[in-house]
Amino acid sequence: MTRKKIDYSLAKKISQNAALTEQLHVAEQNPESIIEIPLSKLQTNPYQPRISMESEALKELSDSIEVNGLLQPIVVAKDGDVLTIIAGHRRAEAHKVLGKEFIKAIIMDKVVHAQLALLPLVENLQRSDMNPIENAVAFKKILDDKIVESQNDLAEAIGVSKSWLSKTLSILRLPSSLLERIKADRYSDITVLSALNKVNTDILESLYSEIKSLSRTDALETINKALSKPIKQKNRIEISKDKVVINTKGLNIDQKSKIDSMISQIKELLEK
Repeated sequence: MTRKKIDYSLAKKISQNAALTEQLHVAEQNPESIIEIPLSKLQTNPYQPRISMESEALKELSDSIEVNGLLQPIVVAKDGDVLTIIAGHRRAEAHKVLGKEFIKAIIMDKVVHAQLALLPLVENLQRSDMNPIENAVAFKKILDDKIVESQNDLAEAIGVSKSWLSKTLSILRLPSSLLERIKADRYSDITVLSALNKVNTDILESLYSEIKSLSRTDALETINKALSKPIKQKNRIEISKDKVVINTKGLNIDQKSKIDSMISQIKELLEK
């Protein structure tokens, strides 16, 4: 299927209207738009922010639907014969687990590309189990793809503050190894995670281990104390009787490259 060209002017139109939180709520309150559609016809929204679906949580949702039925229809965008999930990816997956062929859905016929990208964010922001890293990745994709022109437009469109959005995006500046730990721990305090960006990378991992079980106040206080401590310079060169070891941990690529070059020159001199 040919992808529609994004209308970059949509950001301004969206920000001038009601936040998408309100638009999604209105759609969900219209019972006339609820119909049953085949699961086989649904396609995943490329802007869906939920990256991972834990099997245990999916089973719990499936069990609930089996007992109580689907309490809230999914929301689907219709473009010709194409049906794209806007809200309710987990509910659709749970129906598949149960072996069901159809699911109740609200059809939104006039969904522009920007809304297709932004509405899933609105739905996921209302979930308590949404990982802040997944939110940050989704926000970055929206901005990188120029769905909206600025962080201000994005914040207004999805109904959040600019400072909260900026803090969430800043999480992605943390080392990838630490981001994996944060996801595994399900740690979600955005204010604390944003503050970690100020910490020297040498102590970042150990500091996170120390603060992850603390309250926000205590965690921020611990981070501030770490920032006020002078950074101890480790002895990077260890010389023994028959070898010299250089510790390059924490150095940037440029510095490591220069050290490698100097080592090569020394080897050449010794071999002459």
